[in-house]
Amino acid sequence: MRDDLSVLLNSLNDAQRQAVAASLGRQLVLAGAGSGKTRVLVHRIAWLMQVEQASPHSVLSVT
Repeated sequence: MRDDLSVLLNSLNDAQRQAVAASLGRQLVLAGAGSGKTRVLVHRIAWLMQVEQASPHSVLSVT
């Protein structure tokens, strides 16, 4: 599982890593065009399912 986490986090910058691994709850990501918001969203969903054991049916994402 540790390798899976490194794959999730290695391609992100520090701010993106912080957003992906943030505590549970609602998250709002505001940033400029081309800054990686969609990448953060996708990695956050993967983090929730792999680390927090969230059901895919319990995740709502809006862009």
